[in-house]
Amino acid sequence: MFHRIITFTTRFPKSVIAFWLLLALALSSVTAGVGYKVMTDDTAQFLPKGSESAQAIAYAQDAFGVQTGTRTVTMLVKRDDGKALTAADRTQVGHLATELSSRPSDSERAGRVIAAQAGPVAPDGQFQLVALQWKANATDPIAQEHFREIRDRAADQARAHGLSVGFTGGIATQADRVEATEDSTGIAQLLLFAAVILLSLLFFRGPLAAIVPLVSILFVAGAASGLVVLAALMLGFKLDTSTPQLITVVLVGIGVDYFLFLLFRLRERLRAGDDRRTAARNAANAVGPVIASAALAVVAAFATMVLADFGQFRMLGPAIAISVLVMLLAGVTLMPAIAAVTGRALFWPSRSWARERTNGPAARLGRRIARRPGRAAVAVIAVLIVLATFAAGTRMSYDLDGGPSTPATRTADQITAALSDGATDPQHVYVKSSSGALTAAQLKPLRAELADVDGVAAVGRVILTPDHRGARIEVVLAHEPISSTAMDIASGPLRDAAHRAAPAGTTTMVAGTSATFADVSDAIDRDMHVIFPVAALLILLILVITLRSVVAPLYLLAAVALEFGATLGAATLVFQLLGDASGIGFILPLVLFLFVVALGTDYNILISARLREEMLAGAAVREAVARAVRHVAPAIGAAGLVLATSFGTLMLESDEASQQQGFAMAFGILVASLLVATILVPALTALVGRRAWRKPAV
Repeated sequence: MFHRIITFTTRFPKSVIAFWLLLALALSSVTAGVGYKVMTDDTAQFLPKGSESAQAIAYAQDAFGVQTGTRTVTMLVKRDDGKALTAADRTQVGHLATELSSRPSDSERAGRVIAAQAGPVAPDGQFQLVALQWKANATDPIAQEHFREIRDRAADQARAHGLSVGFTGGIATQADRVEATEDSTGIAQLLLFAAVILLSLLFFRGPLAAIVPLVSILFVAGAASGLVVLAALMLGFKLDTSTPQLITVVLVGIGVDYFLFLLFRLRERLRAGDDRRTAARNAANAVGPVIASAALAVVAAFATMVLADFGQFRMLGPAIAISVLVMLLAGVTLMPAIAAVTGRALFWPSRSWARERTNGPAARLGRRIARRPGRAAVAVIAVLIVLATFAAGTRMSYDLDGGPSTPATRTADQITAALSDGATDPQHVYVKSSSGALTAAQLKPLRAELADVDGVAAVGRVILTPDHRGARIEVVLAHEPISSTAMDIASGPLRDAAHRAAPAGTTTMVAGTSATFADVSDAIDRDMHVIFPVAALLILLILVITLRSVVAPLYLLAAVALEFGATLGAATLVFQLLGDASGIGFILPLVLFLFVVALGTDYNILISARLREEMLAGAAVREAVARAVRHVAPAIGAAGLVLATSFGTLMLESDEASQQQGFAMAFGILVASLLVATILVPALTALVGRRAWRKPAV
C-alpha cells in the first residue's frame, strides 16, 4: 500500500502539494472561524459526572440558574483620595454593579456579565468588592478585548464619582497577563522558529532544508486542528482551549522527526546516483513503514486516553490521535512530493552532502558502541536510574501561576492583604432538600460547623432558592484557591463538616475552585494508573508487529519507561529539591507522556528498524550496530537537538509551569535521542545479537 501511495505522489508531486495547500487553508479557516464554539477554559466542564463538584455544579445550574462557562471576576472599588468609603460611595458601588450586569454584549463570543452582587467591605472601609459572574472564554482574544472595553467604561463611570476600580480573577487576570507578556511571547516564538531553522541549516547547510520542512509542518498542523474542530462540532463535544496549541507543538515535534528521517535517507539515495524523483520514491519507501509504525504507536498511546475519567484527557487523546494520523498521511504523501520537486535543491548551496562521512563523529560512536556494548549500556542505565530515583519524591502542585505583575495581580494582592487569600474565589456549599422547605434558621448549625473548620476565614449568609427547597452558602478560605492546602481543606474537613451538619432530609455538596481541582486531582491520579499501563501494552504490540520480534520490543519499552522516569526525576531535582517550587505541575506527567514517551518511541523505532535491516542484509552483529549508528544517529541527533531547543524556549516564560514544561521536554527529548536511541538501544542490541529479532510464535 505504501509503495503505491508513494509512487503516485512522486509521479505527480506538484498536484499533491497543491492539494495539501488548499486543504490546509480550508481547514485552518475552520479553526479561526468557528473554533471558539467548541473551546472552553472551564475545567469544571471536564469533571467526572460522579464527582461531588460535578454534582454540585449541576444542581447550581438547575436551582440557581448558574450558567456553564461562567467564572467569577472580582471588582474592587475604592475612593480616589484614599479615604474610607462613605454611605453614598457604597450606594454608587451598587449602581455600578447593576449597570455592569445590564450592559449588553456585542456577540455570544464576546461574553458578558450575567450577574453582579455587591460583596464585603474591607475592615478599614477602604474598599468594597463586587462579584461579577462573567460568561466568556477567558482565552479568546475577542472576549478579552470586550472585557477591556467594559473595564475602561467602568473606570470612567467610577472616576466621575471620585472612585476607582480594579478587576481580578477569570478573564481579568488572563487579559492582563496576555497584555503583559505579549512582547516576551513574540520573542519566544521567534526564538523557537529561529532555533529550528538555524539547527537545520547547521545539519544540512541548505536554506530550503531549514525552511521548507517547518513551513510544511505548520500547514499540516493547521489542517489537523481544523479537522479536530470539525469533529468536535459534528459530535458535540468540547475541547480545552489549549488543544490547538498542543496539536501544533506535537505535530511540529513529530513532523520535524519525520521530515528529517526522510531528508537523511534522501541524501543517501542522491549520493547513490538516483534522480530526484527516484531518490524521493526510494527514500520514502525506506522510511515510510518506519514513520507509519512510529505514528501508530503514538496514536495508540493517545487513543488510550478515551479511558480517562477526566474529560479534558478524554477529549485530548482522540484529538491528538487524529492529528498524528493527519501528519502520517502528510509523511507518506506531502513530504515525498516536496522531496521529488526539490531534490538536490534542498541542500543547495552546500556540496559536502554529496560525500559520505565514513569517519565522522557518528561513525566513531558506532564503532565504540560495537566494541564495548556492555560498558555503554551500563553507563547509560546507571545515569537514568540515578535520575529516576528522584521521581519517587515528586509532589504534584496546582499552584504554579507565577507570571508578571499586572493590574489584576496587584488588585488581588490588595484584597488578600486586607481580607484573606481566598476572598476573591469562595467555595460554595449547596444544600438540597428532599423533605420540604428550608429556612435560614435551620441552616445556622451548618454555618457554625463550617465556620469552625480550620482554614476557613469567613462564612457568608444563606441564600435560598425561590421555592426554599435549596440553599447556597459561600465559604471563604484563608488560602489561595488552587494551593494544595486549600484543596486539602475543601475536599477533606470542609466537605466532612458540610455532610456531618446537614439538616435531616437534605444533601450537601461542596463546589468551587479548590473543591473542583481536588476532584480533578483525584481523577488524574486514577487516569494515570489506567492510561499508562494500557498505552504501554498497545505500544508493545505495535513494536512486536513492526519489528516482527518479541525480544527487541521488550527492552525498547523498558528503555522508554526508564527515560520517562529519569526526565520526571530531573524535573523534580531541579525545581522541587534544588529550587523553591512547592512541587511539580500536575499536568507535567501528561506532558511528558505526550512528548517524551511518544517521540522517544519514534527514535527507538527508527534505530531498531535500521539495526534489523543491516543484520538481515548479512552484516555481523557488531558491524550492523556500527553501520546503523553511523547512518541513523545524525538524523536522531538532529531531530532531538532541534526539538529540545524549540521546547527549551518555554523556559523564557515568566510562569513556573511553563518553565517546568520547557525544561522537562527539552531534557527528555535529549535523553531519548542522544542517550537512549543513539547509545542504549544499539548497545543492548549488540549484546542480545540476532536473538533481538526472534519472531513471535504463531
